[in-house]
Amino acid sequence: MTDAGPRKETLTNFSDLDELDELAAPAPISPGFSQRETHLEERPQDEALDELAAPAPISPSTSHRASHLEDRPSTPSLTEKSQSPTPSPSRLETETYTIAYLILFSILGTLARLGLQALTVYPGAPIQTGIVWANVAGSMIMGFLSEDRMLFRQEEEDEAMRTNGLARTASHMQKHTATKKGLPLYIGLATGFCGSFTSFSAFMRDAFFALANSLPVPVQHPTIPTPSSTVIDTQRNVHRDGGYSLMALLTVLIANLGLSLGGLQVGAHVALASERWLIRVPALVGRVIFDRLAVLLAVGLWVGSIVMVVLPPDRPSGPVGNTRTWAQETWRSQALFSLVFAPLGCLLRFYVSLKLNGRIKSFPLGTFAVNSFGTVMEALFVDLQRVPVGGHLGCQILQGMEDGFCGCLTTVSTWVVEINGLRRRHGYVYAVSSIAVGLAFFVVISGSLLWTRGFKPLTCMT
Repeated sequence: MTDAGPRKETLTNFSDLDELDELAAPAPISPGFSQRETHLEERPQDEALDELAAPAPISPSTSHRASHLEDRPSTPSLTEKSQSPTPSPSRLETETYTIAYLILFSILGTLARLGLQALTVYPGAPIQTGIVWANVAGSMIMGFLSEDRMLFRQEEEDEAMRTNGLARTASHMQKHTATKKGLPLYIGLATGFCGSFTSFSAFMRDAFFALANSLPVPVQHPTIPTPSSTVIDTQRNVHRDGGYSLMALLTVLIANLGLSLGGLQVGAHVALASERWLIRVPALVGRVIFDRLAVLLAVGLWVGSIVMVVLPPDRPSGPVGNTRTWAQETWRSQALFSLVFAPLGCLLRFYVSLKLNGRIKSFPLGTFAVNSFGTVMEALFVDLQRVPVGGHLGCQILQGMEDGFCGCLTTVSTWVVEINGLRRRHGYVYAVSSIAVGLAFFVVISGSLLWTRGFKPLTCMT
């Protein structure tokens, strides 16, 4: 191909790709394109699609968007060999490294989500639900990873870049995408970290609480004579009519979905803007050092979290009950139990998506299934916490199941990249169906308790 004249090679042939995953959705932006060429619906029916399959958000060198999720063949599975001339690990090694990365990054993603939520919920906050910022940040990172072609490029691509500069030819993009989405480190970052950093079940929980006028918010209301540093349930203090509850619901829904889709685009643009300053992670270094180190860190962090839950450190901060101090009980309910359950949710999401996402080309069934199931479990745990069941320790375990298992089982970053990657009509159907089903489950499960017996205060510090 030459630089003169219109580009003749376009991203219309994806026959070399084998499997779609969370990373395969098409690019959200294609500045030079008038329309997309292909759609996910035209993908061969027997090809697998996991949650990495969404295409990159932006394809600047083409005249229209490369493809829709419906049209894309799949990217390499975690069991396939890399196209790099560097000797590839065996199938068992690749799957071991992938699982290790998922465990490691699910723990780190959970910590990032809980920390960002704590930072963004404060008196007078413009948006009174902290999960929205975790969803936005995770979607931004997902957009960056989906669009990036520098960090995970292989050795043979360096020569092509020295020859052709940063021009994105169709064949180059095709080969690069097929290679990087089969790398355990990339799967760990996109599926493990981004998927665990964001949470669809927490999004649905806050949407229900907003509808029910029960969203815990920092107190800053002239009619409530309580300290501004506390967090209360507005259902018990401030009355409002149904119209305001509907507005509160719409605020949570629009803010989460709209800002997350915007974050996906921003992350993709950042990847494009930073291309010239990023360095490649050598394949040999990644496989010999990073992959093996990930196994040690994953085992160490997960086992360490379990040990700290069983044998929490003592802190002389005053008694809670008869045996524990206030500080260690707060720590256990805020983070430790979540870290124990986080890898289970992440691994379940990955394998369910790998199995089911290719069943219906225009509807990522795997992601929909884990988001719906995780939302059901979240609603059940919310009810059990507020009955209450199991006393103080039971409340802590349930909180860990909510933030850890359900938070990592469900994902917004994958969800928005799939919405963006589908044809417009299918994207709307997928988005609306996911929200409608998730919110309906919460209304039936948690609403039946809240509007009949009411929620009792939590017995644990969260």
